[in-house]
Amino acid sequence: MSLPKKTIADLLFGVQLVGAVIFCGAQFLRSLEDVHGVSIVQFALATTFVVFNLLLGIGAHRAQPSRVTMQGIVTYIVWVAMLTAVVVAVATNREYRWSIQDSVTLGIAVVLTIGTLGFGALQGRPIRDPMTLAFLAIASKSMPQLLLVWSILEQGGSGIPAASIIVGHCTILIRLGQIYFMVREAGWERNRVWLAVSESAAELTWIATTTAWLVML
Repeated sequence: MSLPKKTIADLLFGVQLVGAVIFCGAQFLRSLEDVHGVSIVQFALATTFVVFNLLLGIGAHRAQPSRVTMQGIVTYIVWVAMLTAVVVAVATNREYRWSIQDSVTLGIAVVLTIGTLGFGALQGRPIRDPMTLAFLAIASKSMPQLLLVWSILEQGGSGIPAASIIVGHCTILIRLGQIYFMVREAGWERNRVWLAVSESAAELTWIATTTAWLVML
């Protein structure tokens, strides 16, 4: 990788880490006081989504080790830690109540996960197959995230700070930028391909969430 591209990749990595702290930090602090429109299941599943993407990142690094893939792995580890903190904040807020949206979101995620594993088994794909991991990631976040739209429209979105909405888009797009550099290094290797698919689905559903949040302002 040329020096200019290496510099850009390093910059994206640094901004991504700062974005993770801002996104989760803002949500963590807000969740200590206000949990309206917040779903603990959604954030728990978001953590699971990052774990699956972390596995894809590890697979990409094993396929062709590089500085960028290692940065991707560190990125996802930081996100797992930060999102876990948000889940703890929501869980310890005495005002939080398990809702029908939580039950439906969890139910859909479980059904999609079972369906993904079943489909993979029929095709002879192990759980560590990149396509299986990507669809498990989508089942964990992208589809349930659409139900967050329902929660926001019904309860309002005051529990979700504007910083989380904005930085959410920025961090996903930056991760896609990091994946772009991974692809430039090794071509469309399967782990990189399905990591891009997983993150793209996350951005599309976050756009839907943002739309609902704006409507309820």
